[in-house]
Amino acid sequence: MPNTTVNPDKASKGLNHPKRSVSKKIRRWGLSLLAVLLLGVLVFLLVPSPVVPAKWIAPAAPSFQEAGPWKQNNKLSSAELVTDAPHFPEFITFDKEGQLYAGDSDGKIYKVPFDAVGNPQQAQVFADTKGTPNGLKFDTSGNLIVTDIQRGLLSIDSSGNIEVLADHVNGGPIYLANELDIAQDGSIYFSDTSTYGRVMFKEMAENKPHGRLLKYDPKTNQTTVLLDNLYFANGVALSADEDFVLVAESYHYQLTRYWLKGPKKGTSDIFADNIAGFPDNITRDEQGQFWVGIFTTRLAFVDQMHSNPWLAGNMAKIPQALLNGASAPVKHGLVAEYSPQGELMDSWHDPNGSLYGITTAVSHHEYLYIGTAPGGSQGVHRVPLTK
Repeated sequence: MPNTTVNPDKASKGLNHPKRSVSKKIRRWGLSLLAVLLLGVLVFLLVPSPVVPAKWIAPAAPSFQEAGPWKQNNKLSSAELVTDAPHFPEFITFDKEGQLYAGDSDGKIYKVPFDAVGNPQQAQVFADTKGTPNGLKFDTSGNLIVTDIQRGLLSIDSSGNIEVLADHVNGGPIYLANELDIAQDGSIYFSDTSTYGRVMFKEMAENKPHGRLLKYDPKTNQTTVLLDNLYFANGVALSADEDFVLVAESYHYQLTRYWLKGPKKGTSDIFADNIAGFPDNITRDEQGQFWVGIFTTRLAFVDQMHSNPWLAGNMAKIPQALLNGASAPVKHGLVAEYSPQGELMDSWHDPNGSLYGITTAVSHHEYLYIGTAPGGSQGVHRVPLTK
């Protein structure tokens, strides 16, 4: 009879062999994956950057905890919703009857009437630019002048008919008409944000000026460049005496002043610097003070990137879609209030983040009206101006 006794050691070795084989395969796959990842990183680093960043040491961001005008508060936290149409009211203005107008990112401009005691009524579509209306302001003839980032400078009459006033300057295109203000003589001052033509992270990484401040003369229908080499030209506002016009440079946290009258006429200087975030639109109230919407508080990684061109150049290679989340606005609503001389008078906060991504703040009839842009909270809000 054959011997059927099984050697335990041999049986054990036979059973362990598949386990060792699986472990070897896992190690091989792991090493292969690591090699692919390392190769991918190497290729990413060797691919030339689409930009050559300029080094900039950004000033330390103001503290919200220390005593002073930037100290955190809850002045915006009690904001009430005026209307949820438009969803993203980049800018807000009012007509002579006190009706509110705001555009949306889909091209529609809405009108919101108020009742006798100031309660907002149902929003109505006033016009559709088929673009993206940002800045809005009525001229003395009752036309709504609009800066549309896709179409340029527009004029819309009371029936909603649209006329393009300017989409070129100096023989070239107006790339991204953003915000505006209108002087008593009808002259329109507006920003052309960037020659990039749209908001792109790689422009921030590059840290070079591509924006302009423009002027449209309705008498001659001519557009001229007043200032160029601006770091993401954004909000625009005239002083009460129209002796200067302000333009926000979002990417350098400052407001630049261009002199229109007096001994400094034709020159520019810094009106306010080291703002605690990215300034967006500027409006002026009846007292001559300026209100600045701040889209987001400072982003530490952006300031760090500016100080390291190698890092900035590599970040500029990352697809825009992957960076949208990283550069989204911080959920901290913020508005700054400046005197006509450029002194920071106060700041208005919502640290709870129910109101954030603020683009504009408009003082009107004892309320501060707040607008936002995509990425921020939705709808037009307001808070009482009483402090």
